[in-house]
Amino acid sequence: MTTDNGVVSLQTASRRRLLTRTVCAALATCLATSALAAQERGAPRVGPLSSQVTIAVVEAWNAETTQRQRGRFTVAAGDTVRRTLGVVDGPVIVTGTVLGDIVVINGDLRLDSTAVVQGSVVVVGGSVVGRTRGRVDGEIQVWRSELAYREVDGRMVADDNETFFSRYAEWRKGRTDAFRDVLVSSAHTYNRVEGLSILAGPRLRLSRGASRATFEALGIFRTGDRVAWERRNLGHRLLAEFREGTDARHIAFGARHVDEVSAVESWALRDAETGLTSLLFARDYRDYYNRFGGSAFVRAAGANGSQLHVSLGREEWASREARNPFALFRGGRDWRVNPGALEGTATLFGVKGVVDTRNDPVQPRDGWLLSAEYERGHVDISRAADTTLFALSVPEITYGRVFVDARRYNRVSPHSSVNLRVVAGGLLHGDALPAQRKLSVSGVDALPGYGFRSLEGNVDVGMCNVRPETEFAAAGRPAGCDAMLLLQAEWKGDFRVALFGADARTDARRWYADGLRADGTWIIFANSGRGWLVGEREGELTYPRGSAPLFDGFRSDVGVGLDFGILGVYVAQPLQGDSNTPRVFVRLGARF
Repeated sequence: MTTDNGVVSLQTASRRRLLTRTVCAALATCLATSALAAQERGAPRVGPLSSQVTIAVVEAWNAETTQRQRGRFTVAAGDTVRRTLGVVDGPVIVTGTVLGDIVVINGDLRLDSTAVVQGSVVVVGGSVVGRTRGRVDGEIQVWRSELAYREVDGRMVADDNETFFSRYAEWRKGRTDAFRDVLVSSAHTYNRVEGLSILAGPRLRLSRGASRATFEALGIFRTGDRVAWERRNLGHRLLAEFREGTDARHIAFGARHVDEVSAVESWALRDAETGLTSLLFARDYRDYYNRFGGSAFVRAAGANGSQLHVSLGREEWASREARNPFALFRGGRDWRVNPGALEGTATLFGVKGVVDTRNDPVQPRDGWLLSAEYERGHVDISRAADTTLFALSVPEITYGRVFVDARRYNRVSPHSSVNLRVVAGGLLHGDALPAQRKLSVSGVDALPGYGFRSLEGNVDVGMCNVRPETEFAAAGRPAGCDAMLLLQAEWKGDFRVALFGADARTDARRWYADGLRADGTWIIFANSGRGWLVGEREGELTYPRGSAPLFDGFRSDVGVGLDFGILGVYVAQPLQGDSNTPRVFVRLGARF
């Protein structure tokens, strides 16, 4: 063993760096394997801190190579912290570079668009703002519960502050994967067919190791236009599922039986958006039909957010009539007629695959989201005609339908991204599609520059309607396309406005009243798409099977907007059609 002081010091420093890296790796491992592991990168976790997490955080703070700070701390633009940064009682604002990890105890962390963290981020007793804005090479782990500690001889020591309530919370936390309870919840939407749909009933989940069994028996009660215990207000959802593996990687199989109302085109808008516009303004942007029947399914989940779902079922399909539920700002407006559906017994085989590599599912800036599904259906028709124009006089139909939604998010700079989306689908083989599987390119999610299911020009490429306006409106303006194609692109970037010298914030809000401060993204977007019928070539609306109009007759619009996280305000300008008036619209969350 050498006695040279320089060599000894170098070896000691090397060992310290190794110790720090080992502690940080142990911390990341403890957090990643916790029973409350979040599904979303950086999503806050609730419940008391486990002993493993507490030990790992304290050891990271006490490591000799950690740069320790107390109170408010800022890594300014152009500054570089070359080792692990530990801060107690923040907030911490990072606009510069940290070459190691960041550990924040009992404080919040804000990452600006210019922030670069080459390690991981761990926040205990606080929150993270801007986790999709700055660059973090490692994991982002956030715990809401504060760390109780004291200091002994300059070192942090965790306090044992267990009470009856904290022990009960720890007991509940350790059993979040196994429970029995009674669920009472809304069905997360409000519409002109059901009013408010309420779910209630027992749930049971049994877990042992990586194996899990789930059972649900939920009744459905619909408020409709009057609260009454009657058949049309009642339904149910029954589920039995058996799973082996974790939430991220597993294989599962099971069966379900439903008596519920389903949307015809659920891809276009979120449940919350359609429910809110219905409740406030009596504007329902979906059509509905009733499903009664059961199915068996197998599901596999793997790497990169991938899932494969295969199902086989048999259902009774029926139409539902629009009712007269309450709307807050109705202004004497009548509810739109709910288009009729093909009625009969449907045997359905479906395959759906999903791959999700996005860096954040709420405000993604990078990655792919690919969703593709195929359905083969055979319907024994009990009512002789589809209520759309394309009447079915045959006793049965068999069809094959495909639907694809592909999204690519590209970060082009620390504070901006270019995002692309392609939505396509329709009749693949067999007979005509039933009304339940028809498509349209219309509305706020597709072409917001045009009115919802409005007739534009001589050829209707939005809903594929060929009837007079009066007949089309009387039928409820149904979707009638056999196939569709929609292309969307957007360029978005961060903006910050702080008038009157407002201080920087570290909580999760995106705008504030004091100081007139705003924090969000600006967006420039363009959309183009159309639908068509499948059959012998005729005019500009019908094309043979296997062919498609290549940008012939497409509707397009362009626009700009401001997205404040939970709420976005936009204006879109149509590029074709009879109207040249810009349209203003609001979205909850990102456009896509």
